[in-house]
Amino acid sequence: MTSHIPNQGEQMVRYYGFYSNASRGHRQKENTDGLIPCVIEPGEKARPNRNWARLIQKIYEVDPLSCPKCQGMIRIISVIEDQEVIDKILSHLGLNQKTQRPPPKPKSLEIQIDYSDSQLPDYEEAFPAPDVFPDYSIG
Repeated sequence: MTSHIPNQGEQMVRYYGFYSNASRGHRQKENTDGLIPCVIEPGEKARPNRNWARLIQKIYEVDPLSCPKCQGMIRIISVIEDQEVIDKILSHLGLNQKTQRPPPKPKSLEIQIDYSDSQLPDYEEAFPAPDVFPDYSIG
């Protein structure tokens, strides 16, 4: 247990890379210490991530980037996030969920127990009365 307690003046946390002392010293000399590091430069165009398509294909066994009619590759042109536009497109296609009928009501569940074929034996069957009683008299 005492191996987890550092000796006096000893430091347990080690910093590597961006947070190391050498790296912080270089940034302080160049006066760039206040800048926030970013992986992608602001002018650089990021390539779209296709992991979502791989995960959908893995779970639903359908490739979301292939055309269901011709099996060709589909290009994503844009993503629509405005709910009004989505509702307008769905209503034009007749796929608006607000106009669909509600799901059917579940049938009432009645629990019926049939005691005629019970697996438990009757008391007389389980504990039959003896025909002859033993004689415990002394003599």
